[in-house]
Amino acid sequence: MTVKLLCVISAAALLGACANMNIPGVRGMTDEGSAFDAGLHQGYSDLAQAEYDEADWTDARYFTNRAKMAAMGQDAGPQPLVDRNLPEGSISEISVARADLMSAFDAGGRDKAASAAARAQTSFDCWMQELEENIQQSDIDNCRAAFYQALAIVQAELEEKPMAKAMPMMMPDPMNIYFGFDSAVVSDKAMTVVDGIVAAYEKYDPKMISLTAYADRSGDPMYNDILAKSRVDAVVKVLREHGVAASKLAISISGEANVPVATADGVAEQGNRVVTVKFEDGM
Repeated sequence: MTVKLLCVISAAALLGACANMNIPGVRGMTDEGSAFDAGLHQGYSDLAQAEYDEADWTDARYFTNRAKMAAMGQDAGPQPLVDRNLPEGSISEISVARADLMSAFDAGGRDKAASAAARAQTSFDCWMQELEENIQQSDIDNCRAAFYQALAIVQAELEEKPMAKAMPMMMPDPMNIYFGFDSAVVSDKAMTVVDGIVAAYEKYDPKMISLTAYADRSGDPMYNDILAKSRVDAVVKVLREHGVAASKLAISISGEANVPVATADGVAEQGNRVVTVKFEDGM
């Protein structure tokens, strides 16, 4: 009887959590605002559905409400940083990113590149949400990469570049490209990070891009060095195919030595199957 009661309570709590999230209904609302608002409506609806599918009711409700307001032409802009409990190490980069986004909007980006501007804002809010959650680094990287890619498109459409040219530009934080077990294939998911790297390269014009390749500590150390080399070679190949100058790329092979996530020898760890990409200031 107690188990039945608990199930009833759990079901009631679930229904209560979902009561204000008619995501299909909100997605189907008629757009009353601009093309930019319509893009936000779609983007926030997608984010709401993604969080709903992960049973994150709080963020699903938040993004549903944002989608509804956008459909009504009443968007309030990218989420303020103070609304999220962000990791301390992330605040510097994301503060600059938000300032760059607002500069692009103030210069007319919402009108001149409505679709990309909407993607930039929804990707920024996605980045904020994933940073606060701080569970999946790959999800953080994907949202961040999508933001930089969309922002670069907006800036390219503006007649004048953002006024921030007068001051030194901070380099973005390192970006990580993760690989499957015993694999050197750049996956479709990892390609979104590649797009973000390319967008950051075009925007920040770094003096150098350093790529450090790792492997987890399962298997033979010499084989892991070879695997790490194959991974960084794959990343260099796709970056060059996307227009990054070979002269700007510096690679190093760490293999299973000094891995980002400390583990015992023989442990398979996703966080160590990675190529870390770091931007170095040209000032």
